[in-house]
Amino acid sequence: MIDWGAGYSASWRVMIVDPDTWQDSEEMPYISSASVERDCTDDCPLLESGTFQLDAPPDWELPECWCRIEMLADQGGERERHAIATLLAQSSSGKAERGRLSVQAYGRSVLQPASDRKLLAGTYAPKGANGGEYAASLLRQCTPAPVVVEGKFTLDDHVVFDAGSSYLEAAWAVLKAADWRMRVSGDGTISIGPKPDTPVLELDRAHASLLVPGVDESWDVSEVPNRYCAVEGDAYAIAQNDNPDSPISVPSRGRYVDVVDSSVTRVNGETLEAYAQRRLAEESVITRERTYTREWWPDVSPFDVVRGSLSSAGLDGDMRVLTQSLECGKGIAVTEKAGKEESWL
Repeated sequence: MIDWGAGYSASWRVMIVDPDTWQDSEEMPYISSASVERDCTDDCPLLESGTFQLDAPPDWELPECWCRIEMLADQGGERERHAIATLLAQSSSGKAERGRLSVQAYGRSVLQPASDRKLLAGTYAPKGANGGEYAASLLRQCTPAPVVVEGKFTLDDHVVFDAGSSYLEAAWAVLKAADWRMRVSGDGTISIGPKPDTPVLELDRAHASLLVPGVDESWDVSEVPNRYCAVEGDAYAIAQNDNPDSPISVPSRGRYVDVVDSSVTRVNGETLEAYAQRRLAEESVITRERTYTREWWPDVSPFDVVRGSLSSAGLDGDMRVLTQSLECGKGIAVTEKAGKEESWL
């Protein structure tokens, strides 16, 4: 087994994926470089995208196809293959020069087909439905990627989708009712489940060699609410932050920062008052963002937790991964933004 904290050599290939079996079929020719971007910060995140550079004969054309970026890592006689990202490749531009064609291709997320397909008016997730399975069923109608569900939660209200909403927007709307997430693995598998709390990587003294020196930090609390009003028909419930030790509370600020929610989606039998309290607690989580560059580590994606134990380097406590930029070279350089979540309720 490769020790990712020690030196290793890496080679690359991009494999065309058979959408019927979701297995590699043949190697894509002419690839010269690849990079991957990951982001879970949008309201309806696609989670992943990529770019490819190809150096091909002038008459060659890249058809739309599913492809998988794979790294072959070697260390002391050990060799391992790791899928880095599985994407829908499409040519975006090209330049012919000196008998060669330089092509730039764009790689779209396995969630893209669910973003492209729209729902009809009146579609809704029914009260009593298993929210995770309902979201998964929407995705399975659109994408050939495997979809797995980890856990269960029950919708206590109908979730009605606007006409023209995409299947992906509907799936996210259902999952956000329980503060769940999607995750895309390197082989393209989509997993649906609660946001994890257990770290998948520790940036401590033992792994300090993974880090490139220099950590940027930022945070913004200006729009974090201290009062949450949930409205359901003629009924309403208000949750308020009156904690004098909280910097964003009503006593500390001396003013209200309100959220009025008229699209209530209760889960697991909670009352309207409990819903308002839960949502205020979720909205009162402050994220202190750290941006740093490190060497690649297997199976770390947006929504995962990285634990920092290097206070001298500006990394301390558990941080949830928000964005990643992966550059494929001799290894993988990962520029990562992770947020340390603090409750200020």
